[in-house]
Amino acid sequence: MSQTQAPAAARASRLAPLALLAISLPLSLLLAEGLLRLFGYHYAPLAIKRQAGMDRRQYHLFEDQSFSYDPETIWAPKKRHDIFNALGYRGRDLPPDKGRGELRILAVGDSNTLGWPGPEGANWPADLEQQARARGVPAVVVNAGVWGYSSYQGVPRLRRALELKPDIVLISFGSNDAHAVAVSDREYLSRRVRISPLLDRLARWRLAELMIAVRDRLVTPEAAAPLGRRVGLAEYRQNLAAMIRLARERQAAVVLLTRPYVGEANHPLWWKNVGADYNAATVEVASEQKAPVIDVYTAFRDRPAYFADESHFTREGHRLAAELILSQLAPLLY
Repeated sequence: MSQTQAPAAARASRLAPLALLAISLPLSLLLAEGLLRLFGYHYAPLAIKRQAGMDRRQYHLFEDQSFSYDPETIWAPKKRHDIFNALGYRGRDLPPDKGRGELRILAVGDSNTLGWPGPEGANWPADLEQQARARGVPAVVVNAGVWGYSSYQGVPRLRRALELKPDIVLISFGSNDAHAVAVSDREYLSRRVRISPLLDRLARWRLAELMIAVRDRLVTPEAAAPLGRRVGLAEYRQNLAAMIRLARERQAAVVLLTRPYVGEANHPLWWKNVGADYNAATVEVASEQKAPVIDVYTAFRDRPAYFADESHFTREGHRLAAELILSQLAPLLY
């Protein structure tokens, strides 16, 4: 072998393992991803075996195609996707400026506000607009509800939505706030922020979930994680007060709604065991802040026929809820 050939051969021998690694590593990752999918692996970092039901936050982050990760609200609707418009709200696109004589109403809440899936899915904000217009009120109702949202997420959601310059803001939370979890929304978001941007881009990969699982196991061992609520009662009160303050700073009237549900809790950890406490807090905050409150819960408490499940209205339930809300908004409309 010549003197010039020897260094080249040495370099080739050193590069060969790197080339093999460059080929085998992606193949190994793809194989691991395939096996995790084959066996149906999913991770929810909240000791879900100790809870009554699955933590839906992980579903919205990793599985629900309608949402993407958001650094303030954990997940947010994708703009111009499915039922969401260019601004990420349900329904038709709206200009930022109101039309002449227009009364703009903003509804901020969870799944019972956002309503059913699909373009024609029932939702009481749409019914509210239709009924108001039938009575001669030039109302435009913006549905800013989001499936799975708590009041913690509602604060930044409202802050952004106020760019639409609403005249009235309707706020309905409490159900998701009351869910039993090992990590509150505030801490959950903090953990998500610490995840590298690469993991966020790979969030739909099972390998990313596995990496988060390993990280969370090291940070908070499952056996040591005490169960609390997604948003505790004290913080829930603070969030409602913050939303009232935000709305008033933009010269919008604000109305709180209690969260409707029916039936008894079927598990000691189920959210309905404390649902009444969150509704009571809603009424108390409204009183303290001198804001109107519409007790939707009491109006529907003994009317299970208007619920598709324990906490979501049927199509007729949405229509009747809109009637109730419109009747109690009368002092602000005329």
